[in-house]
Amino acid sequence: MNGSKSAQYGDIYSFADEITIDGLYNDLAVLAHDSLEGRETGTIGEQKAANFLSKRYNEMGLKPVGDDNSYFQHYELVQPAIDEISYTLTNSENGEVIERSVHSKNEYAEFVTIFGGNDPLEGSVVFVGAGINDEETGVNHFSADLSDKWVLVFYEEGITNMRYLQSVLSREGALGTIIIVGTDVEDFEQEARSRMSGFGQGRGLSLRYLDNNNNSGNAPAFNRVHPLLGAKMLGLQSLEALEQMQERIFSQPDSFEAYDLNYELEHRPLIDENIVQTQNVVAFLEGSDPAMKHEVVVLSSHYDHVGIGSPDSTGDNIYNGADDDGSGTTASLQTAQAMMKAKNAGVGPKRSVLFLNVSGEEKGLLGSRYYSDHPIYSIQNTVANINMDMIGRVDPEHVEDSSYVYIIGGEIISSGLDSLTRVANEMGPNISLSKRYNDLEDPNQFYRRSDHWNFGRLGVPFVFFFNGTHEDYHRPQDHIEKITFGPLLQRTHLVYNLTALLANSPDRPVVDNQEFIEKTQVQPR
Repeated sequence: MNGSKSAQYGDIYSFADEITIDGLYNDLAVLAHDSLEGRETGTIGEQKAANFLSKRYNEMGLKPVGDDNSYFQHYELVQPAIDEISYTLTNSENGEVIERSVHSKNEYAEFVTIFGGNDPLEGSVVFVGAGINDEETGVNHFSADLSDKWVLVFYEEGITNMRYLQSVLSREGALGTIIIVGTDVEDFEQEARSRMSGFGQGRGLSLRYLDNNNNSGNAPAFNRVHPLLGAKMLGLQSLEALEQMQERIFSQPDSFEAYDLNYELEHRPLIDENIVQTQNVVAFLEGSDPAMKHEVVVLSSHYDHVGIGSPDSTGDNIYNGADDDGSGTTASLQTAQAMMKAKNAGVGPKRSVLFLNVSGEEKGLLGSRYYSDHPIYSIQNTVANINMDMIGRVDPEHVEDSSYVYIIGGEIISSGLDSLTRVANEMGPNISLSKRYNDLEDPNQFYRRSDHWNFGRLGVPFVFFFNGTHEDYHRPQDHIEKITFGPLLQRTHLVYNLTALLANSPDRPVVDNQEFIEKTQVQPR
């Protein structure tokens, strides 16, 4: 911006007008381009995105505060690849091996691990019938001691309480489940064969430093058992007898009580652990007030997406993530650029602002968790977090009125942050601030489902801007052509205003909603 134009602006808030649709489009066109191959964490495409962000921040003149005077905060992830799982079923009375088999890419076993199963697990077996827990009728098939045991259960959709079963594993320390799904042998063998191709392939990512420090024990496994072996474990001689037992328990659930079986199961995976390198992108705008610049407002978004996957009807298999979260990352760039112009004109923010673009969000909020555990600027000096995830589209409920944004956080955490958000909106965009999902009891639990949560869990007030879900969520059709740039511009202006307000306000917002404090064990600051 030339000097004559700088003189037209009276304060930091005027520079919101520097954010334009053209600017948003140009940045998003790069982030959502096919050449980035969906920006999956740990891939070359994601690295290209990180390099682009670094280049942009460097052009703006923001300070690199990452590793080795770069814009990158590097961290390592672990991606286990299970080569095989061996299963050994033993008679616990005499030690006789009843069955031993191996599931790998070359053969299948008498058990199938549906999910979990990355840890060696060994213990006795308890039978919990149909896995029913119904408070209204008082029927509870989980009445036995389940600690350090395998839970054998008949599974029937609509009858077995899977949610309660999963909670049992975490709450009571069961090793895992052994599920009997009907009596169809061919169905079991088909599932076992279909899972052979997954062996040797990398699974989910986790933070390496947390894995190294993890003393919480083994994670449970969900295993399915061959119906004939399941019958044998229950002392039955045929599939017909197994089916009769299932029908009796399903039809008369109140007559069943859990009991221990005379078997022990050893579940032992053979695992290779791949180390995946990735990085957050961090750019710093130092505040102008000597007494306030040590305090930092963090503006965050995630620049990763889900990569390459199943093709759609057109054959497109690149998940570009233009909205998720190319839109939030683009808003971060444009906010940084406008605020840096304000600083160069002599009206920059009093507090400092950290522009934080994290990776690994789609893999479980990994990048923001890493930053919050390894903050470049202390959590104590972090004034607030503004997070943006999917702010470039219009959900089905707002087709007729696109001037809106969902706000999550704010008043359910901090009354002060809520007030500043409303002031920021009144300064310019004047859009509808929907609080539909802003509820600690909302079933979607959006308040803990994006990167803001890793600040909120530590007591940092946050506000999360979100346009709601749409039909292209995690699909190849999340293209730049689907972005509604008018609403995206309005939401970015709101983000800019709020960032400036937080940076210049004499008082920092505090966590003062007692319900939030009690629900999350956060201490008020």
